[in-house]
Amino acid sequence: MSKKKILIVDDDATNRKFLNIVLSKKEDIEIIEAENGSDALNKLTPDISLILLDIYMPIMDGIQFMKNLQMNNHQYSNIPIVVLSTDDTKKQEALSWGAKEFIIKPVNPINLWERISKYL
Repeated sequence: MSKKKILIVDDDATNRKFLNIVLSKKEDIEIIEAENGSDALNKLTPDISLILLDIYMPIMDGIQFMKNLQMNNHQYSNIPIVVLSTDDTKKQEALSWGAKEFIIKPVNPINLWERISKYL
């Protein structure tokens, strides 16, 4: 069985490490990390199964990343995006740009698995 690739996009190294630990408990998961939207665009590949995306990041934030995906990178626009943010005021905007789920930080590992498992 091939591994499912999850791209974690967050400028906070502690958040990336936490998500990496939670997600790596499953043997069939491979984690790819990016520090911002621009970095994530460079690491995108067609075999990525899911993107976990922060909203507030330097260089290119999460909303800009989703806009770029929808407007310029159509081959990746079908990859499910789950937004993880502390700011629920961005929920509607994130959903309108293609996010499948919007989870408020801090993230509960059990809730995270429940919300993302249907996309893997």
